[in-house]
Amino acid sequence: MVELRAEVDLIPESMVAEYGGVRFMDQRGDGACVALDPVSRLCTIYDIRPTVCRQFDRGSALCRSILISPDAVRRLVSAASLSA
Repeated sequence: MVELRAEVDLIPESMVAEYGGVRFMDQRGDGACVALDPVSRLCTIYDIRPTVCRQFDRGSALCRSILISPDAVRRLVSAASLSA
């Protein structure tokens, strides 16, 4: 989860969840960030994204594992086998 910094990360409230008094970016059922477009996999709030997202090493192994989740891989494999 992406913890939000008070008075620094000014994210729309509709994208925020709170657990134990700590504010986080909310997540979809598959664990993806609610700000991540499910089709393009691009951040929909890129210009105002949280600090931790700004510091995230884009293209790293962790980044790729998040963008290509096991569910996404299964869908791609399934789609490829149907078209073969």
